[in-house]
Amino acid sequence: MRNTHRHALLLVGLALAAPLALRAEVGALEACETRTAMFEKRLGALQLRLGQLEHELATRPRPESRANEPWRDLAVWKTLRDGMSEADVLRILGPPGRVTTYYGFQRWEYPDALGARVNFDERGRLIAWGPFAR
Repeated sequence: MRNTHRHALLLVGLALAAPLALRAEVGALEACETRTAMFEKRLGALQLRLGQLEHELATRPRPESRANEPWRDLAVWKTLRDGMSEADVLRILGPPGRVTTYYGFQRWEYPDALGARVNFDERGRLIAWGPFAR
């Protein structure tokens, strides 16, 4: 009879624990659904804001032509070649904002927050350049 008594107690215990476990699962599911709804709401707000920003960007006036500052165009920098003369570089990039002479070379710096510059050797030949600071 003892084993039967234990089995009965075990069954009663399981019967009492099952609703508790089920309630915990339901609570976790409800929490998950709440978070999902919150994320969906936030995603909708972000999509709306992205649409507004894209519209604002599309309706902005285009920047002026930079014909008087060709050094601002990255494609122009790609036309530079080792050994070019100062006159060639001046014709391609335009006048520099500052010229600094060091022992053995000269640096032309273009007035840009990115630090565009070219370096010439003592003969006035292009030896290095970069549209951006490194």
